[in-house]
Amino acid sequence: MPQTNGRIPQTDDLLDEFLKFDALGLKKEAKQIVLAIIDTVPSLDAKTVWTQNNLDRLPLNCSSQIRHEIYESIVFPVLKAEFSRDEPDASYLLGKHWQNLVTMRSLSEQMDHRSATDFFRIAFELEPSSVRYRHAYLTSLINDLDFTFHEWPTGILIDHTNWQEDMQRLKEKLSLADSLDKDGRFSADLAVWVEASQQYETRLAEQRRS
Repeated sequence: MPQTNGRIPQTDDLLDEFLKFDALGLKKEAKQIVLAIIDTVPSLDAKTVWTQNNLDRLPLNCSSQIRHEIYESIVFPVLKAEFSRDEPDASYLLGKHWQNLVTMRSLSEQMDHRSATDFFRIAFELEPSSVRYRHAYLTSLINDLDFTFHEWPTGILIDHTNWQEDMQRLKEKLSLADSLDKDGRFSADLAVWVEASQQYETRLAEQRRS
């Protein structure tokens, strides 16, 4: 996110109040403060300053989401505007806070229902020298792959209607993850998944011949 100069003292003080009430579990008081914060940053410029200064301070709930009113009214408009300008950090933050985005259908529609992995990919492609973006993209790919293979050896979660094409896409994803894994953090998992994909492809081919 591009750096902007300035702070908004009133909203900074309000955020301190929100954090206090949130920590104490005082939901009614916390919501009142959240609505007050939203009222104090009506313009996109003000939202941008507030997001830059405070996004990292916001607590996450058990679903890894920040306060939904703040996301919808302040954070998302900023990230959407910056995403439209191909700013990589906006893509990264949309992926990082994807749990907020996906629970609000109207917002997800505005971003073409992209996945977290899509946003991290875009950030990495815009700035391929960034270690942070590469790690985020790789970790998200690994999470996707872990879900795809989590039923193995019973099977692999692919589209069995077009299994040959989907197996090819899966092998390409495995190869991509391997190329991003420069320090070998996931080499053991990737080796297991590559072997599993080869076995499953053979199994499916034999089933079609029988």
